[in-house]
Amino acid sequence: MRNLLDIKLLSQTFETIQNPDQKLDNTKRIAQMYSQFENCIAVLSDMKARKSFLYYGDIAGQLGLSEQDHEIRSIWEDQLLNKIHPEDLQKKYRLEFQFFQHLHTLPAEERMDYEVITKLRIKNRDGKYVLIKHRLLYITSSDDGSIWLALCLYQMIYDHPEFDIPRGIIINNKSGKSIEQNEAQFKVLLSSREKEVLRLIKRGLRSKEIADKLVLSINTVNRHRQNIFQKLNASNAMEACRMAETMGLVT
Repeated sequence: MRNLLDIKLLSQTFETIQNPDQKLDNTKRIAQMYSQFENCIAVLSDMKARKSFLYYGDIAGQLGLSEQDHEIRSIWEDQLLNKIHPEDLQKKYRLEFQFFQHLHTLPAEERMDYEVITKLRIKNRDGKYVLIKHRLLYITSSDDGSIWLALCLYQMIYDHPEFDIPRGIIINNKSGKSIEQNEAQFKVLLSSREKEVLRLIKRGLRSKEIADKLVLSINTVNRHRQNIFQKLNASNAMEACRMAETMGLVT
């Protein structure tokens, strides 16, 4: 799933960004303020430059991360991610992929209304799992709609029996509505015919061969292909097949 996120995030065009240095500096200050005021780890990832900026609150020392680098040549904060329980890490990637797909159905100005909240098990400095809250916000897009800057926040969960957070959810902070996983996937679900066409594409059949096999016109098959690519936000058949497999839409 992380490979698919890499494909989608890093293959964006980033054609035009007005005042990029100023915008980046502003978001760096935002990330630093979060780390100070919420005692969290804030990770600001620049998809265009393929680098991240890390800001450490008090939680970093509890996780044994206080001596880590403050700038890394990756959009993934692996020294922290490697401490997360493997099951929770895969859940995190799946939800973030759904989030990315969902945001691409929205106008750029509405994207900041949404965030992902995930409960994660992570090893502390003693090697024991503790619970943290992870939040993901895509806070800046380029002028062509590419998602440019993402902010991840890692915060300790309050130790109180009446306080809890969901295991994984997409939420609209403006309306207060949560988006269930099935809702988030709605835009990328394929019809039964589209799944049938995609299975044949996966087997290596060309459009004319698919048309003959399904007794359809080649124009209809090509229309199904375009619908599949659009729903999956995929640029080619190989990518569409990989994405559909990973999401469990085809086998």
